[in-house]
Amino acid sequence: MMYRTTFIAAAPALLAITTYYTIAPPFFCSGMCCFVKSTCADVPMEKNLVQPKFEKVAAALAESLAIGWDLGASVFMRVNGETVLDIAGGYQDKERTVPYNVNTMNMVFSSGKIPETIGVALLVDKGLMELDTPLIKYWPEFAQKGKGEITMGDILGHRSGAMDTFEETPDAATLQDDRKRDEFLASQSFLFPRGTVGYRGASSALYTDAVVRRVDPLKRSLFQLVQEEIFDPLGQSIFCPPISSRDWDGRMSKVHDIPVSKSLLGVIPQLYLPSFYRRVLGEDHPIVLDDSEVNLYRHYILKDDPKSPFALPGIPDMDQGEASWNNRSSWFSYPMMSANCVTNARGTGNALDAFMRGEIVSEDTLTLFLKPVATNEFDNLLYENVTYLAGGFGNSGDGKDAGIFKQSADCTGWGGFGGSTIMHCLIGAYNVTLSYVPNGLSPRVKLDRGMKLLNEVAGILLEE
Repeated sequence: MMYRTTFIAAAPALLAITTYYTIAPPFFCSGMCCFVKSTCADVPMEKNLVQPKFEKVAAALAESLAIGWDLGASVFMRVNGETVLDIAGGYQDKERTVPYNVNTMNMVFSSGKIPETIGVALLVDKGLMELDTPLIKYWPEFAQKGKGEITMGDILGHRSGAMDTFEETPDAATLQDDRKRDEFLASQSFLFPRGTVGYRGASSALYTDAVVRRVDPLKRSLFQLVQEEIFDPLGQSIFCPPISSRDWDGRMSKVHDIPVSKSLLGVIPQLYLPSFYRRVLGEDHPIVLDDSEVNLYRHYILKDDPKSPFALPGIPDMDQGEASWNNRSSWFSYPMMSANCVTNARGTGNALDAFMRGEIVSEDTLTLFLKPVATNEFDNLLYENVTYLAGGFGNSGDGKDAGIFKQSADCTGWGGFGGSTIMHCLIGAYNVTLSYVPNGLSPRVKLDRGMKLLNEVAGILLEE
């Protein structure tokens, strides 16, 4: 009886200790490495190029991979137009049997909005499309249900009112077929007023693709345009659904969620106890959510606000984690460059760097796409204040004031669910493009792992 009473009294403490040691260790660690860093084995690293002064950045990635914050990842960086870093490491699989190298590719989620925007900019630069002209000039059927004034600038700049919502959820067969998909999109109303600032989400490229196929002289899809006009000249690759087995095999890694135990014990309770988790783990712990992330997850998981975009119909098959992301018969079969294309750090990094350096479009077009259209305004889907540029990129302003950098730096770019980070930053006298593509998905919406690498870069450059 005494032992039973003692056990009952100690149960809360035992539960707290078990919970702590389940959620505190790195996402993808194993065995004693989860608790004693010195026991972690080295992981395979491919250092295709590392300029000596950026060895710290390579070491930071190697450590993250070894201790398990990352599973597999690639990092590519250019400074003032020169490639200074091209590295990768870790594994493609949780069993740690297939090495992840600089040629490995995986889904980059919303980082695909960068090539999506660059593709549209190319057409604008050629005079085939205008950002501020209503889409019905190119796609008359789109005028249905009050959408006659919506422009491509509204779609890209997160101000169309669509916010990834529909009146009804389309089925997979509809989204996989160009004609059926276009008819469906044209038939739907945008459920929020035009001009409402709200992240354009996964579905924006469905609209972009429909317009591109109508204005491109060769009638190419958005993916074909981007591959042939942007990635091919740069010697890079991008694949968008549907992806053949021939293209997939040997080149592409699946993406991987963190363990279910960490989600159940480390993420869900924060919706109710955010302050407690911050006190116990520290605000800088990679699993600890900030206020905007807590609000976003509450609306996404609990559907507690009927007016939230997350409570409305949207893209099907988005709520099963890696079972959705790797499903090539549904989610991974929709042509959504804004959410589900496959590339690597080399591809996205080279594309953004060439664009920002004026090597893809004229100076006038570049200036147009980099014009702010929402400055520190509240985003009704992300639940935080944002600064959006006309092409849809985010801008940090002074990254130090924004809490992104320890030093002052101005960054333009975007990231993707799970952590991919593609940024072009002005750091002192240096123009820096850094691309980080992981296959292990962080639960954070904030790009903490990629920004940690950028902080390493800023520290190195500003010490000179």
